Amino acid sequence: MNKIAKYTLITVVVAAAGLTAVGANADRSEHRRHCDRAEQRGGPDAMMQQKGQGSRGAYRDLDLTADEAKTLVEARLIMDGNDRLKTGQVAEKDQGTYLVDIVTLDNSLVRQVEVDRDDGLPRGSFGRRR
Repeated sequence: MNKIAKYTLITVVVAAAGLTAVGANADRSEHRRHCDRAEQRGGPDAMMQQKGQGSRGAYRDLDLTADEAKTLVEARLIMDGNDRLKTGQVAEKDQGTYLVDIVTLDNSLVRQVEVDRDDGLPRGSFGRRR
C-alpha cells in the first residue's frame, strides 16, 4: 500500500469514528429528553426544586446555645483572616437573638454581631467592608 492510500484510509477511519461518536451522543441525549423519568434523575426542573435544600436561605431550627453562636462568629473571623480580632462576650438580646462582641486582642470592642438563634445566620451586615 502506498503512502497516499495509507493516509486516505486513516482519514476515513478517523472521520467514521468521529461520526459514530457524534451519533451515539445524539442518540443518548434524545433518549434522555424523552424519558418519562428525566425529572427523577435530576433534570432541570428537579435541580431547581432541590436548589433551596441546604442552601443559605433554607430555614433550620438549630436552637443554638450561646457557645455555639460564639463559635460561628469565631469561624467567620478565621475565614476573614484577621488574626487581630477575636470574639468577646456573648449576651442574649432577646428570645431569638444573641449579641456576640468582636474585640481586638486587647479587648477593645470593635462591633457587636447579632446571631439568630434559630438558623445561626447573622442579622445585618457581617462581612468585609469594602
